[in-house]
Amino acid sequence: MLISAGAVFAQTQKVTSFFFETDLSVLDEQQKEAFKQFVSELDAKDITSISILGYCDDRGRKGYNDTLSVKRANYIKTLLEEQSIVTDKVKLLSGNGKVDLANPKNITEQRAYNRRVDLVIGYISKNLGTKADILPDTLKVGDKIVLENILFENSRSVLLQESVSVLERITETIKQKKQYNIAILGHICCNPPGRDVKDFETGEYNLSQARAKIIYDYLVYKGVDPKRLTYKGMMANFPLGKGEKADRRVELQITGINK
Repeated sequence: MLISAGAVFAQTQKVTSFFFETDLSVLDEQQKEAFKQFVSELDAKDITSISILGYCDDRGRKGYNDTLSVKRANYIKTLLEEQSIVTDKVKLLSGNGKVDLANPKNITEQRAYNRRVDLVIGYISKNLGTKADILPDTLKVGDKIVLENILFENSRSVLLQESVSVLERITETIKQKKQYNIAILGHICCNPPGRDVKDFETGEYNLSQARAKIIYDYLVYKGVDPKRLTYKGMMANFPLGKGEKADRRVELQITGINK
């Protein structure tokens, strides 16, 4: 059972950063993995623009830093091409040279942060809708409802703003249908079974569980009895065979029916 989407669109952005070691213009293996994870959650058809902005820390000569920051930006563009992201949507690619220290404390951390490329993805934001009755009275224990329009920031357990109104309506329905106990199941794509991926928000490798918990926490905060709810991260153990977008999902599963 799928939640339907409306047909109102707007423009918005996703921004993330990838970090380089000193004097290098290629990512290490950990950052490469983070890049692949981020790109795996992009819906290429919705991308309207890409900006790639390279930076260096405050050490080194100006000319060297300017060149290095451009190399870093071009490297990220090459990685996008390798992941089949159409780079004719790159509207801005720039090397911005060094970033000065903001304060005299935490110099090592500041420099590590400043050795980066910011990737800014402009995309179509849909004004999403939902059917009034997503929990009909005919459901049985074990039935699942896919929340197709509950969307998150790439590689994070943070809801996109356009999903909040959808979740509000889902919450009201769950509060009304007190006969159902519900498990919230988070799924990810593009990984071997039994392995979760990193939540960029916390740094922990539990993204599927973290996304399920965000929904759980929201429902409880809005007044749903926590005794009716559970949550679980399903990792990439249950692909639907309908592509990566379908595998990145949150489901509601009926776990009990109260008489």
